[in-house]
Amino acid sequence: MKQFFLIITAFQILFSCGGNKLPAYLIDELNQENANSKNITEKKIDPIQIKYAKIINVKPSSISNIELYKFIDSWMETPYLMGGENRSGIDCSFFSQFLYHDVYNSLIERTAEKQYNAPSTEKFIGQEYLTEGDLLFFNLQGSPYAPITHVGVYLKNNYFVHSTSRRTNKGSNGVQISNFKDSHWQRLFVAAGRKVQPK
Repeated sequence: MKQFFLIITAFQILFSCGGNKLPAYLIDELNQENANSKNITEKKIDPIQIKYAKIINVKPSSISNIELYKFIDSWMETPYLMGGENRSGIDCSFFSQFLYHDVYNSLIERTAEKQYNAPSTEKFIGQEYLTEGDLLFFNLQGSPYAPITHVGVYLKNNYFVHSTSRRTNKGSNGVQISNFKDSHWQRLFVAAGRKVQPK
């Protein structure tokens, strides 16, 4: 609407008896409006945003960390293997370690238990405080007094990514995105952990 007003004003000035040259302030405003319009049209949605927005039930534009989802996409459906560290098979803690290295440029501990107990991990249980990149820690008892046996990385909208031995409805295990609110994961949940960034 503002651009339309500026164009009308420009035409009035051009065809009035005042002359045929636009004032500098009007030229600047028109140029700024054109730049803003160009920026809006240039904000294209990446196919990876569309793909994972459907999986985690969010708007594609809300997926801003493209590198995170490209990393996940490159590992999706890699089978689970205890102690595994490559595309033939990977376990939960190496997946989270590798993700932190490649996406966040941060080196974290190798095992879920060490990731949980590390001084650099700020632990909390309030699920309403979860943000993208937080670690989720689990064990069979859902207890902080038992060893941590599983870890995942929180995404958005109650979904997290992990490598798990638990099979999906399709019968496959490994790297997958799961609903954190599923009763299975809620029962096993011990705490979340946020890594303190080194200063």
